[in-house]
Parts: sequence; structure tokens; C-alpha cells
Amino acid sequence: MNLKTISIAASIFMVSSLYAQPSIKKFNENQQAVFEFLADDMQYSKTLVIGKGNATVINLDYLITADEANYDTKTGEITLIGNVSAYKGNSLFLKSDSIKIKMQENYSFLEPFYLQDSASGIWVSADEAEFNDTIYRTSDASVSSCSINNPIWSLKASSGEYDTQKEWMSLWNPRLCIYNMPVMYFPYLSFSLGFKRKSGLLYPLFGNSRDDGFLYSQPIFIAPSNFWDMTFAPQVRSKRGAGFYNEFRFIDDKDEILWLNLGYFANKKDYQERYDLENRNHYGLQLKYERKDLLSSEDSYFYEDGMHADISQVSDIDYFRLQNNNAEDKTDLQGNLLTSRFNYFLKSDSDYIGLYARYYSNLEQNSNANTIQTLPEIQYHRQIDNILVDDLYYSFDYKITNYTRREGFSATQQQVYLPFIYTKEVFDDYLNLSISPVVYATAVDYSRSNFDSGRYVNNHYVFKANTDLMKSYDNFGHTINLEAKYIMSGFDYKSGYFDQFFVLPGSDDEVELSIFQSFYDNDNNLKLSHKLKQYYYFIDNGEKIGELESELEYFYDYHWRFLSSIFYNHTEARISEATHQISYTNNDELSLFFGHFVRERFAREDLSQWRFGEANYINAGFYKSFAYFDVFANIGYDYKEDYFKTWSVGINTQVRCFKLGLKYASEVYPTLTTRGVEARDDKYVLLTLELMPLLKNGLKIGS
Repeated sequence: MNLKTISIAASIFMVSSLYAQPSIKKFNENQQAVFEFLADDMQYSKTLVIGKGNATVINLDYLITADEANYDTKTGEITLIGNVSAYKGNSLFLKSDSIKIKMQENYSFLEPFYLQDSASGIWVSADEAEFNDTIYRTSDASVSSCSINNPIWSLKASSGEYDTQKEWMSLWNPRLCIYNMPVMYFPYLSFSLGFKRKSGLLYPLFGNSRDDGFLYSQPIFIAPSNFWDMTFAPQVRSKRGAGFYNEFRFIDDKDEILWLNLGYFANKKDYQERYDLENRNHYGLQLKYERKDLLSSEDSYFYEDGMHADISQVSDIDYFRLQNNNAEDKTDLQGNLLTSRFNYFLKSDSDYIGLYARYYSNLEQNSNANTIQTLPEIQYHRQIDNILVDDLYYSFDYKITNYTRREGFSATQQQVYLPFIYTKEVFDDYLNLSISPVVYATAVDYSRSNFDSGRYVNNHYVFKANTDLMKSYDNFGHTINLEAKYIMSGFDYKSGYFDQFFVLPGSDDEVELSIFQSFYDNDNNLKLSHKLKQYYYFIDNGEKIGELESELEYFYDYHWRFLSSIFYNHTEARISEATHQISYTNNDELSLFFGHFVRERFAREDLSQWRFGEANYINAGFYKSFAYFDVFANIGYDYKEDYFKTWSVGINTQVRCFKLGLKYASEVYPTLTTRGVEARDDKYVLLTLELMPLLKNGLKIGS
């Protein structure tokens, strides 16, 4: 701190009162106390003030304590001796045996020197250090976040600088030491000791595989402004090719983050030919953004609006595998189907307007030309409202949807849905009855086809009875919801062609029965929940009874959980789909799980719920934490095809400042060739090293 503006005159107090500590104060030109020197005992000799016992120096930025302090009023120098501790805010900033501060020059000389950042835990120790303005300069410095007495790892440098204003550390000739053994040398290394974003190089990623060769990726972090930053990550694979991925992050005035990822990777020609890849170049774009109140305000008729964008367009599945970050986890990828969507809505107390778009990419096909897209869909919905008499309500819904694709027929569908609902509580509100006449109409117009336009008008009725019951017993509580719904068809008119893609509600009579019940303990913790649902269809040809759906979830205690989901097909008299999971968790010490999933060929398909295709697999795993290390393992096994989809075993060791992990794994992943999608098996060893909080890196060696 520059004290040139501080008045040269100092108030020197020799207070003998038992209730006051002797002190010296300095004031600036505004008569603000900017420097104070206190001690249990003070002696004054000419220009020297000697403070002994709990000597304390306070200025606008720091509080420094020591056993003894000497203040030269002529030169403006303060020397603090013995157990020197400096505090910045409420945190310990540095420790030393002695400090000399030249007040007029904002310069200090520390010997020996110790500085610690309280947020990150990083400390710097040196034989001596000089402080000038905002920069500490050290020689023979050691840097670590471990115990200072015997650190597991440390960086030992011939010299270093720490800029307190930028919170930036620079080291020359640093050597990474495990205990006292040097294992790696760098000519120069610099890094941030704070949490403020700063541009610079991130730690590189190394790897080696039989197919791709040596991998080197060097991420570069760029933060030019407070509202956006980016990570540019070029990479080279010696046998395969080269490319880059660029990740952007923008924050808006509502503190919502727009995330954008761009990438490109070019295979070598001989690599493409060797593995018969469909694409020589892999590229893609991903965007995620969500925002409310773009155009609306509380005073407008539409008081709420919002948008949601989740867009992913990639050349093939390899685009995700070639990235260093977890870009695949930020997409809606279900099996081989990648979905991009855009939603926007306007809402008032009475009206709702929505604009939607869906784009589907089948990553297992060489061409996406036959995949039907929803571009766009527009919806108007009139919120449910009372009409004419009590207990009578209505709503109105209109949709127009454009189904399009590059090859094959496209279609535009318009739909109108108008229900009237009369509801009544009976038997002292124990039972709710409702009847709902519904008018439904749709029109489908085709393009690039010889199909006749489809027209369908239907009037049907929905009868519903349900009850919600709750009762407390001595040791538990029970809630149950029973519901019966009957859809009765009425008048309908149908002409033209309707592809099986289109669903025509109300065309057939059906009954839906459902039960949902829950059990709670005396502390209101959920112990068991159970859902049952059954459909019956009154049709001349086809299935008369739908699948029985059952879902049961049981919590034995805070640790054990059991889940069972079953679909039973009455026609086949067999289970068509089943999921079973059992898991145990004991804080961070032990976790284990076992799961089984099966879906038969005859199972009912439901694309909206991703129920399609045959599947048979088991997955299991565990994690156990010991005093000094953790072990884990997991498997995914397809027992019908008799192969492991994935498996891994590993061990991690972690102390406060150091983490080392070793994993051996195998993953079967799809790759797009000229013959279609083919499976490839990737076995690899992954070594991860983390010197917290400075370094987190991994070395992957595999096939």
C-alpha cells in the first residue's frame, strides 16, 4: 500500500492504563486511520518504537501479528520478528519468521517465507522472498497443497513470482517431486491460485492405442470477457489424423448459459480405407440454451414465455468418441437415434401458444433421407375454463404439424381437440365422477405421393371415476388412488388414406384401470410405492387386452432400494418387458447395484417411451472405499448374444492433495462403415493423476 499521501505526523501513545493497549496510528489526508501499530508493551527511543508481546500491525488490507515489532519513524520501516502471521480478510495469507516493511515504498523482505491461499490450499515456501507493490519474488521455492512437513508432491523451482493482484504464480525450472524424488521437469510453468477465470493453456491429454496411434490434445482456455469464454482443443492421432473441438459458453442477463460445441476431425485416407469407414471427415455442432421471459412482461397479456433449444447435428457416432469432453452426455441420444429440438411458448391465464421443432438423426444409417422430421409444429391451447353451469368445463386445442423428409412422402396434419368435462364429487367427496364428450377432427395432406388426403371426424365420450384415500395406522401410513376410465366411441367419419404413423383417438372403445398406492413410515418416509395399469380394447380384429403394466419400488431403509417394472402380454401369456434393479448405498463408503433388463420381440412398441427393439442384458457393479484407497468394478453383459457390452475394474487412492487412479476397461461401441454400423471392441488402460488443485490428467493406452 502506498502511504505517500499519509500525513508524516504520527500520533505516538504511551498509555499506562491497564485496560488499553499501547498503539501508534497514522492518518491520511482525510483523517482516516490507515495504519495502526499495537503491542502489549512499547518502548520509545529517539526515532525507534519497540513493541513487545502480541505486536500487531493493521492497515487497510492486512492484519499482521508477531512476537515483536520495531518501527523506525524516520525511515518508515517496520520489522516484525518471531511467529509472523499475516491475515487478509479472515484468512491466513502468509507466515514467516521475520518481515521488514518499508511503508513509503510498499516493499517488504521476508525471510524465511511462507504464503498460503486459503481457498485452494496451495502454499509457497522459500528461503527468502521480496515483495514490491503487488508481486512476491522467491528463490528456491516449493509449491504444494499437501502437508508442509512431508508433502506427497511438490513443485521445486529455482525461482518464482506470485502476482497478488492477478492471483497468478510463475515458476522457472520447476521439478515435480513425489516426496523428494524428481519425476518430471519443466523449463517454465504458470498457473492461477484463485478462482477467477484466466486465459491460458490447460493440461494436455496423452494416450496411445493400437488403431489410432499416439494421441496428444492441448486444450487452450480463452476468457476475454466476464460473459463468455471458450476452450479450443486441437488434437493429433498419429495413425488416424487430426482435428479440433471448440467449446463456447455464454451467459446472458438472466444468468442462463448458452453452450455451443463445434468440432471437426479428418481421418487419413489409408485409415479410412483400412477400416472401411463411411465418412472420412467427422464433424458436428451442439447447442443448448434455455431462457424465460424473452419477450413477455408481467404487464402484457402473455405474461410468460420461454424457449428451450437442444440441437445436435453430427456426421456419425465417431464425432462423440473423438472428443475429450463428455459431449455425448449433453445430447438426447437414445440408442441410435439422436434428437434435436426447439421449443418456444407464450402463456396467459387463458391461452397458450407453442412452436416446436424436432429433427431426428439415425446414426446407424448411411443416409438420414428417409427419417421423418417434425418441422415445425404449431399449437394453440385454450386453458380449461368453466362454461354455463358449475362443474362444467371445456378446453380447446389446435395443432398443425409438418412431417417432412428428403425421400419418401411428406405430410401436413391438422388436429382439433375439443373436450367438455362435467365433474361431480359424491359420497362426501370420497368419489369423483366425470363425463367428457369429446370432438376430435384431423386432416392429413400428403406430398410426393399418390395417397388420397385423409379426413377424420370423431365424437367420443370419456367416463372416469377415481378416488384418493389415505389412512394412518400405528406403524405406517397408506395412500391409494383408484381410477377407472372408459372411452366410448360415437359418431365418426373417415375418408382417404391414413398411414400407420398417425394415431386416431376415439375410434374404438377401450377401458383403462389403474391403481397407485404408497406406504410411509411414521416419519413420513416413503417405504413402498406400487402402480398397476391395464387396458381393454373392444375391437373386432386384433388384440382385445393390452399389456398389464406393473411398477414397484421398495425402500428397505436408507441404504437398500429395489425396483421392479414388468409388462405382461396376455396374448403370449409371457412377460414382454421387465426391468429389475437392486442397489445399496452407505454414504461414500460402499455402493453396489445389480440390474436385469429384457424386452421380447412381441413387446408393444412405443417410440415416445423408447420402447422398441429386442434387448437382453445384465449390469452390475460395486464401489468400496477403504482407509487409503477405493476399488470399483462394473459389467454390462448381453446374455442372449453372449458377449460383454462393457466391463471395467479399477483402483483409486486419494488423500487431501493427491489422487491416483488405474482402470482397465473394455467397451463395445458402434462405428459407421460403408456396410452399415459395425461393433468394435476397445480395451484400454486408463491412468489418471490429480495433484489437487493444480493438475488433473490422464493417460489412456488401448486398442
